[in-house]
Amino acid sequence: MMSRSLMLAAIGVTAAGCATAGAPGSTAGAGKASGKPAFVAAQFENATAAEIDDRLGAPALTRIEGTGEFRRYTLARCALIVILYPDDKGERRAAALHAGALVSGDEAPTVADCLAAGKAE
Repeated sequence: MMSRSLMLAAIGVTAAGCATAGAPGSTAGAGKASGKPAFVAAQFENATAAEIDDRLGAPALTRIEGTGEFRRYTLARCALIVILYPDDKGERRAAALHAGALVSGDEAPTVADCLAAGKAE
């Protein structure tokens, strides 16, 4: 079983490789007239997979390794990576959020910018 820090490091490298050439670069949901972000990181911190899915829809990729879970969601400006680990009751909850570019070679946005743009349409 991989240690938690080693798993996060491996996922960070994997997340960089998750961007795919030719993925849509839609900015749907971005630049809302109100200027209010569609989502903020606090909405996902310590959330369960079901709570995240309720907000974002089904993930494009789910992978379970040991006790951890990797989920990738395709949003308007990025691929959002959510890492979940079990809490003291054994329920997996979001422990880390990362943003990756939608297109290989593009710069990845910050998690805040990724979430602010909202879901892809």
